[in-house]
Amino acid sequence: MIPNQNESNRLLQLFDIIAIVCCAVIMYRLRNAFWVLSSNYQLLLLMILFLTFNIFSWWDVYRIQRGRWLYKVLSNLTIAWLIVALCLSAITFFTKSGESFSRLWVLWTFTSAYGVMMLSRVALWSYGQGKARNPENQRSVVVIGAGELGKRACDAIIEERWSGLKVVALFDDAGDAEQQYRGIPITGKIKDAIAYIEARRKANEDAVKEVWIALPLSASEKIERLQNELQNTATNIFLVPDLFGADFSKYSVTESAGMSIINLSATPVIGSSARVKRAEDVLISLLMGLVLSPLLLLTALAIKLESQGPIIFKQRRYGIDGKEFLVWKFRSMTVLEDGSDVPQVTQQDSRVTRVGAFIRKYSMDELPQLMNVLNGTMSLVGPRPHAVAHNEYYRDRVHGYMARHKIKPGITGWAQVNGCRGETEVIEKMQRRLRYDLEYIRNWSVALDIRILLKTLSTVLFDKNAY
Repeated sequence: MIPNQNESNRLLQLFDIIAIVCCAVIMYRLRNAFWVLSSNYQLLLLMILFLTFNIFSWWDVYRIQRGRWLYKVLSNLTIAWLIVALCLSAITFFTKSGESFSRLWVLWTFTSAYGVMMLSRVALWSYGQGKARNPENQRSVVVIGAGELGKRACDAIIEERWSGLKVVALFDDAGDAEQQYRGIPITGKIKDAIAYIEARRKANEDAVKEVWIALPLSASEKIERLQNELQNTATNIFLVPDLFGADFSKYSVTESAGMSIINLSATPVIGSSARVKRAEDVLISLLMGLVLSPLLLLTALAIKLESQGPIIFKQRRYGIDGKEFLVWKFRSMTVLEDGSDVPQVTQQDSRVTRVGAFIRKYSMDELPQLMNVLNGTMSLVGPRPHAVAHNEYYRDRVHGYMARHKIKPGITGWAQVNGCRGETEVIEKMQRRLRYDLEYIRNWSVALDIRILLKTLSTVLFDKNAY
């Protein structure tokens, strides 16, 4: 469950459908002595399944994850199931079809299905929490602040082992009186935290997934400065509040390890929204691959006939959470550069082939990334991934640059359809591109994705910035 949460959610959806169908058939057999439902009962069962799938997704019933209390999982299921029952009652009332069905059958079906789904959640949650206690499956957390608030945060994570979290380091400016707290090393001053996080990432060690800022609100300037500096990493940043009534209306409040924490770098692409975006990616990319297959074959043939070398060029890029992956592109140049120094393509660049110049102008070189979308390393819409060498260059020069890695990179993006294509020969161009990327991350919606995809077509045909 821990490393494959999306897969588990899909399996749980399938289980719910099977459970409802089985309960309905068994209750029908007990009521009417037949295994096969009559046509009107089949129609009612389809309606129940339709309502269940949509309402459960809308109510976050399938958001079963580490750090979440079991009662919240079960209460979400209970409320959503009651909404399904109410909606079904309303439909049968207004269509005057209630007399066509046995109320006892409906009651038995709803009660038994509810019991089975409750037991499945308890079993799955228990299994997940058992895995979460395994050190290999725990998310690493850095707590900034070793005062009373920081120690309370550490206590909560240590004592609530089901949360799937582990504190790997504490940072505090108070001095070296205590070298550790409950076995957790006080690794250094607060200013050393970012270097520590980056060192673990570059060493391919267990990467730091979350940073909890546990400083008193009297240190608001330090918190703000720290938040800005941490935005240049790919970690999730949370603030542990120590004052009730403070104005955190701009940020989302969540709960982990039994403590309320504030998300300082939220994106709506989580939970059911992430599943919707993934479904959107798979369906549209499959359709595009089918429609564009003749163009893909002709492009591959033209590249092969013009120059020696592979048809597909694979290059390392940074994806979600700053993790490296191989992006697929049609080869458009005579070189295959993927080192620490990758010069950006310029106008009249001698490395670009004739076929390459054409396919780059119309972004046809990006089409193999449909495979990246299907394998889950990319999305159709999102911040464009840059070469690793470019990432390392800009992260030190553009404030908050790594915040664009909070979601999957995309084949096209909000920045690209707003004129931010081509070479970024000055820092200001990358800063402008980053502003659009962060605006998209904060305001994602399916409607915005569709708008970007439609606008991409006109951008590809008429934009002069690509070469």
